[in-house]
Amino acid sequence: MQHTTRKTSSRPLGPLYRRAARRCAPLAALGALALASGCGGDDEDARGPAQAVGSQQPAGMQPGDSTAPGDDTSGEPGVSGGGTSEGNPDPMLEPGTGQTTGPTPGQLPPEGAFVENSGADCELGPLPAATDLTELGTLPDPFTGLNGERLTSKAQWRCRRQEILKLAETFIYGEKPGKPESVSGTVTTTELTVNISNQGQSASFTAAITMPANASGPVPAIIGYGGSSFQNTILEEGVAFINFNLASVGDETTRNPKTGAFYTVNPDHAGTGMLVAWAWGVSRMIDVLEASGAELIDARAVGVHGCSRSGKGAFIAGAFDERVALTLPFESGMAGVPAFRMIVPEGGEVLRNAYEYRPWAGDVYLQFLVLGAPQTDMAALAAQNEQSGQLQFRLPLDTHEVIGMVAPRGLFVMGNPHIVNLAPRSENVTVQAGAQIYSALGAAENLTYLSNITDGTHCAFRQEFVPPLQQNIRKFLKKDATATTGSLDAHPNIAAELASSIAWETPALQ
Repeated sequence: MQHTTRKTSSRPLGPLYRRAARRCAPLAALGALALASGCGGDDEDARGPAQAVGSQQPAGMQPGDSTAPGDDTSGEPGVSGGGTSEGNPDPMLEPGTGQTTGPTPGQLPPEGAFVENSGADCELGPLPAATDLTELGTLPDPFTGLNGERLTSKAQWRCRRQEILKLAETFIYGEKPGKPESVSGTVTTTELTVNISNQGQSASFTAAITMPANASGPVPAIIGYGGSSFQNTILEEGVAFINFNLASVGDETTRNPKTGAFYTVNPDHAGTGMLVAWAWGVSRMIDVLEASGAELIDARAVGVHGCSRSGKGAFIAGAFDERVALTLPFESGMAGVPAFRMIVPEGGEVLRNAYEYRPWAGDVYLQFLVLGAPQTDMAALAAQNEQSGQLQFRLPLDTHEVIGMVAPRGLFVMGNPHIVNLAPRSENVTVQAGAQIYSALGAAENLTYLSNITDGTHCAFRQEFVPPLQQNIRKFLKKDATATTGSLDAHPNIAAELASSIAWETPALQ
């Protein structure tokens, strides 16, 4: 494919950014006041100016924690379903033949293909070098490829998605390696076990399973990042809940070296961040579910869900594995759904937390951060966050395009407009931009967004989320064609127009 390097044009910073800079500068020397105003701090759960810092944080939670695991209603032990899957990255197998049916570059994958990454065979031109990046104050155009040409057909999205994936790996998250040399495991009604061998190393991890009452035949499942306040709702829909112990795959409290199954069997990926490490763990669980023969759980009806830092993880897992049928990020905040460019202007969680507080992003993201100020020097920390905010405008992609990596599969973004640190207005705009991709692909109804809620408690159960959650589960996991999805309902307090945040138009893809 012919490639020409395309530099994004430099644009003046928007008024939102200038307002944030003016607002935060005089507060920087006031420490706690700056934190309460969204100008800094390490707690993605902290509220905006009307709330004391951390006032809403549930007991026992640390900065960025998700809600505690839901009620334990484990089912009775049952028949094991096991399997082994030898390394063969992203094969597209025709059922019953064992023959690969992968598409040629530029074509859509065949109907019914069940693959982790359908664009793995795309021939991409070179990615932009860091020295070629220029500031772009608006959200990058998702419909213009690395060769500078705009998409004209839906079929081209497969390889454009692969370009976005590689940009995301190269500049934010670190690389997600392919399928290991060997993956095996077992599935029972109470536990999923994953055994991995790769590069001369071996590791195992487990995840607790809660089966729905009166389950018969293979059931859908949602992989929950550390539990969910909606676990009972999920089980009542006849869907199993798989509780993913994140630390077993990537322990976010470690670095130099990072620990967990991912880093044990991928020693050449030490620079990959936790979000992708966890996503890799989800992919390996799906490998085992698929190899088990659907005795208990249908691998083709799997969703991912999490809140707060776990919401960030669920978002990335759904983006990086096309076998995930439904992605459910809940109050994901910075390094989740909200565009990186918009975090500092809105006064969201400080950007350094994506790497310095916990290595959610990969080492590659360090080039977009200014670090080093003493943790006790609030003025210096605030100044460095502003500088990091400026560097986000050099990113050659943003998270609306990560939403595009999920498309056209099911995505339900569950927002919270009452916590400024979660950057809810930015999330609203980012979802609107991502919705343009869904629309262009003819799948506008597959993206749902709701932040029009009354209770601002972080990661709490809210009745407003139940109906759209049920509809998404029924449509994407239970294949109910009558289920209704696709509404975008933002709270009036975070209303925002997309037009001022983009400099591109949505094409009519053929």
